[in-house]
Amino acid sequence: MGYQDDLYRHLAEYKRQQLGISEPGVFRYRGRDVLREHILPISKASLNLFREAESGSVAFLAAKRHRYFHHLNSSQAFAFNLFVPYFDGGPDTAAALLRAFGNQETFAAWEPEAVPDQKEGTNIDVQWWDRSGRTTFCEVKLSESEFGKATNDDRHLEKLTKIYAPVLEGHVQPHCLVAGNFLDGYQFYRYMWHLAGAPESRMIFLLPRANRNLWSKLERLLGGVLPATRERIAAVAIEDIFETLASDANCPADHRNYALKLREKYVIQNG
Repeated sequence: MGYQDDLYRHLAEYKRQQLGISEPGVFRYRGRDVLREHILPISKASLNLFREAESGSVAFLAAKRHRYFHHLNSSQAFAFNLFVPYFDGGPDTAAALLRAFGNQETFAAWEPEAVPDQKEGTNIDVQWWDRSGRTTFCEVKLSESEFGKATNDDRHLEKLTKIYAPVLEGHVQPHCLVAGNFLDGYQFYRYMWHLAGAPESRMIFLLPRANRNLWSKLERLLGGVLPATRERIAAVAIEDIFETLASDANCPADHRNYALKLREKYVIQNG
């Protein structure tokens, strides 16, 4: 048993106790319907959003809602629950979230599910800008066990040669651009490509500290990034974000309390 199973059990209990739903949810797996306790019935998928996140999410999600959004472990739902209430809540709440991420600059704007380069096509979970002009890319993970891989085929090898390698040389160690290694960390290196192409930008990987296997894989991938670029990358634990927001005296009280709601849902309770 590992982190994923523990999280599923926690979310199943959350669904029963906080949402009052005992009916299991369904997803298609290898051509058959599978019932799981941590999944919401499709008709109740909207309950995966907190009320505080609804106004800034509903219209966007109508067009870009992920297939598994009704899973309580959906990283997309988690991202909207975290970012919408703070970034759309006004200067004080936006500043509080930036402080939680270690940024003292003034918030300017943000975009979920951003695609900075339409031709290249990488989807950035969350992207924001501060008044200094710096861009921050944020990759959000919750229950995932790894970063996305790519098939070793002609299409991906051509992208490595023509798109990624010319930009990433000088930012990652040479072995990272060997086909097998690159494709094994494909999602990670696509983010590095965006970081390398925007010299003033930074990258944040947001994931649970309790997800130790994913954390270890991230540390291994980061080990291949050269020092000057590595300095612009941060790995941040969601547990720390919640605790920082909840204890930030300069964050409005209702949003300090909201951080506790996030913690209750997304952090496995010990004991």
